[in-house]
Amino acid sequence: MKRLRFAPVLLAAGLLTGCASDGNVSDKSYLRAAVIGSDTVTLAFFSDEDEPVTVAADSPEAARTAAELAGGHRIFTGYTELIVLDGCDSAATLDFMLNEWKVSPSCIVACPAGSGAALLSARKPEELEGAVKVAQAQELLGRCDIVTVLGGLLSGDRRAEVPELSREGFVGKVTIE
Repeated sequence: MKRLRFAPVLLAAGLLTGCASDGNVSDKSYLRAAVIGSDTVTLAFFSDEDEPVTVAADSPEAARTAAELAGGHRIFTGYTELIVLDGCDSAATLDFMLNEWKVSPSCIVACPAGSGAALLSARKPEELEGAVKVAQAQELLGRCDIVTVLGGLLSGDRRAEVPELSREGFVGKVTIE
């Protein structure tokens, strides 16, 4: 008899948890890399079915909204592995990405050698990320995760060193302010 008293409570709890399609993995696109420019943002995803999307936007959030409307899926940013800064306000952009988009603290920050938007159409994000990790293993580059870079930009020095990426992968390092 005691078990029957809890049945309505469990049923109500199950109905109120929102077990709708919002939680399905297939209903989302998972952001792998982003190139943030001053007036365009290019987003690349983990799925090979999702091509990189470039949208005209003055902020990452406006770009995310436009990309969600174009692709028909909500975009999850928590697994983002690479952010390429291309002429935007570095400190403000990284602060937004870390605190609002909740990207991974290990997300790599880089700058493009040339056009940032063309970078993700020329190379896969995992190849670019791999090139940075190899450069770090060969001690050509120090730490360049979002927390380290943002810490440098917000410190008294207001500078940070990040990898420079091109179609060939890692081509050097550059100091951003």
